[in-house]
Amino acid sequence: MKKTPELLMALTVLSSMVQGCSGVDTSLKMLVGTYTSNNDSKGVYLFDFNEDEATFSLLDTAKAGNPSFIITSEDNLSAWSVGEFEDGRQCAYSYRLGENTIDVMNQQSVDGKASGSSPCNVIAVNGHLVTSNYGGGSLSSLPINEDGTLGTLEMQYVPEKEDSLLRSHLHCAFLSPDGKYLFASDLGLDALYRFTINDSDCPLENGAVAYCFDKDSHPGPRHAVFSADGRFIYLIHELGDMLTVFSHADGNLTHISSIPAYSGDGHGSADIHLSPDGRFLYTSHRLKEDGISVFAVNQENGSVIKTGYCHTGRHPRNFAITPNGKYLLCACRDDNRIEIYSINRKDGSLTFTGRSLEIPSPVCIQFYRP
Repeated sequence: MKKTPELLMALTVLSSMVQGCSGVDTSLKMLVGTYTSNNDSKGVYLFDFNEDEATFSLLDTAKAGNPSFIITSEDNLSAWSVGEFEDGRQCAYSYRLGENTIDVMNQQSVDGKASGSSPCNVIAVNGHLVTSNYGGGSLSSLPINEDGTLGTLEMQYVPEKEDSLLRSHLHCAFLSPDGKYLFASDLGLDALYRFTINDSDCPLENGAVAYCFDKDSHPGPRHAVFSADGRFIYLIHELGDMLTVFSHADGNLTHISSIPAYSGDGHGSADIHLSPDGRFLYTSHRLKEDGISVFAVNQENGSVIKTGYCHTGRHPRNFAITPNGKYLLCACRDDNRIEIYSINRKDGSLTFTGRSLEIPSPVCIQFYRP
């Protein structure tokens, strides 16, 4: 049968209607932050990624220095990253995201009266960008302009120390699902801090200690994730290789449990993520027997049970799970590749697909839907 222009148009409309009704959209964009020192990395990489077939293609790059951690805006028109240095070049970058392009818009120093050295994490909160500065032991806040560019440093938070010999190492900040509280983990002082978020206030005001860990054991809290309903927090400790579970209610934390996250004794536990359906939890571990631990989550009481361990390439600092929960992508920094693992929907276990994305010193993976 000859396909007339009218028939082709009808088929196109029908196809769009079917896709719209099913809600299936397998096309993602993927940003990768890297280390650029002593290698040939260009900075930030932008890829097309098909979350159904785990296929990918490089679209564009943006030249930046050590953009190790990167996030996107809510409308996915802008992105921001750190510039992880400790020699005066430490900064935050802003990027413009086009349909298939990424461009640097501007950069701002994260140094103020306190050091902002080694910024390693960023989060956007009510029109402000907050960087966690590991070496500087501080949090820095910069205003986000209407066009996505960054203004100059507006405020810093530096934790109070009881002992002058102790060093603060802020590692990440994370927002409660209801948007009322910002929490931050301090690997050096073994503490979690809480900030109350108000629409008109800088997000670093009203800081208080939310929880302190035993400094003698020095677990080193690193990254954390909320359950989708905000009732639980899951925290991975870098130095103690432990996983801690808290219950959360209106900014208050109650310790539920702390269990070993893996048996490699590498003291380099790194990242943590829940599966999109909240049934499984994953943590990455470096320096010895590198890999990812798998936990089953009881969504009623927040408890977890370790169910497996998957060995990966070297130095799995960060990983990301596709929105459909089908794949886990692991940034193996020291092997210069991102490995792709399939996720078993029944038990959460991981299986290497045999496919990898070659890229110099990958550190952070960020999916978004254009």
